[in-house]
Amino acid sequence: MPEGTPQIATLPDGTEIHFETHGTLGNPAIFLGPHFFMSRSAEDSAFTDAWVEGLRHEFLLIVADYPRGIGKTGHPLGLAYSPSIAVQECNCIVDAAGVRQFAWLGYSYGAALGIQLACRTERVVAVAAGGFPPVNAPFGALIDILMNAAEAPDIPAKERSMYLTAVGFYRPLLEWPEHPRIRELKIPRLVFMGDCDRAQGLPHGASLPLADALRTSENDLRELGWQIRWLPGEDHASAIRPEVSFSAVYEFFKKSLGARAATQGDVSAGR
Repeated sequence: MPEGTPQIATLPDGTEIHFETHGTLGNPAIFLGPHFFMSRSAEDSAFTDAWVEGLRHEFLLIVADYPRGIGKTGHPLGLAYSPSIAVQECNCIVDAAGVRQFAWLGYSYGAALGIQLACRTERVVAVAAGGFPPVNAPFGALIDILMNAAEAPDIPAKERSMYLTAVGFYRPLLEWPEHPRIRELKIPRLVFMGDCDRAQGLPHGASLPLADALRTSENDLRELGWQIRWLPGEDHASAIRPEVSFSAVYEFFKKSLGARAATQGDVSAGR
């Protein structure tokens, strides 16, 4: 199938998840989770096209409209969504892409999702988590902020469903034994974060000390084998920019996945 051709993964309930692949089948696979999406505009704040262009020559990339309710994918689950459902549905997507094992690249919410996948399925062989701490994450505060946003008057229905889906995902994690489960992870794993990250971009101007949360657990995570890359002077909105963080992520995947050597190219220009 030609590169970038829209494809569909059909869930057991008939929901169609829209996705595309870039690169060559047989190369190590990377699922680009949220905030990278198949449906994206020229103003895409995740700079998905530049990330795809920088990685597709050595890796098979999967980019989806996921979770449900994003882009062309319908039937959002809202509060019924959960990490367990995320595992089932992401497995369905990679099955449809013809992939058995895959690495994960996600940012913010997408990083939290990738950490859960890594802890819940042996199919994940490496994870790069941007803008989210693997432990000591402020799930309770996130839930409160997102629920308040979802209950605001006159909020568009699609935006409301997005917030409720995130709440559904985070709620089970309030009781999740994060420290024991994180200790069990042995796959290559990277956290990259701006040292000024306060979750800039949350609804209603809310903020959360994500960088501080990572600092409190940094030594323990390093002892457990996590790679941590601080991005000086960057915040939650800027650290996803490819000219800021691509190099660290690329080198991590190149080393972790054993991809064939190739010229990296100028990803900041999207070439």
